[in-house]
Amino acid sequence: MPLTLYEITIPVFTRALTQVSAILQKASDHASSTKVPPSQLVETKLAPDMRGLPFQIQTLSDTAKFVAVRVAGIEPVPMEDTETTFEELQTRVKRTIELLEGVEKTSMDGKEDEEVVLKRFGDIKFTAKEYVLGLALPNFWFHVVTAYDILRHAGVPLVKLDYLGPPPA
Repeated sequence: MPLTLYEITIPVFTRALTQVSAILQKASDHASSTKVPPSQLVETKLAPDMRGLPFQIQTLSDTAKFVAVRVAGIEPVPMEDTETTFEELQTRVKRTIELLEGVEKTSMDGKEDEEVVLKRFGDIKFTAKEYVLGLALPNFWFHVVTAYDILRHAGVPLVKLDYLGPPPA
C-alpha cells in the first residue's frame, strides 16, 4: 500500500516535536545545573543576522500546524508568537502536538493533487503533494535542526540521539 500524505507528515511531525520538547527540557535542566540564565540560552543565535530559538520553535510549530490546516482541512488554531521562556516554548510544542493528534488519519486521503495556495508569498500555488514534499517537510526539518544547533552551540550537552530520539515503533 502506498504511503499517504498523513503518514509522511502528522506522525513524523509529532515524533519530532516530542524530541524538540525533550531537547528544550535538556536545555532548561542544563541552565539550572550550570547557573546559566535560561534567557541566555533562549536568546542565543548562530549568527548575528539569524533569528533565535523562539523563532525556530514557532516556525516549526507553524509549519506542522499549517500542513494540518492546508491539507487535512482542520480549523486554524491561532498561536501567538510571544514565547520567550523554556516554559512558554514547551507549551507551544505541546499545543502543536495536541492539535496534530486530533487530525484524522483519512483526512488527507486523495488530496495529493489538490491545490494549496500560500498567500504570504504572493499566491504561490502547489499541489498538496508538492507543498508537503517541496516546502513543508524541508522547512520543518530546517527549523528543528536549527533549534538543536542553537542549543548545542550554546553549550547544552546534546548528542545525535537527542535529535533522533528512540527508534520509531
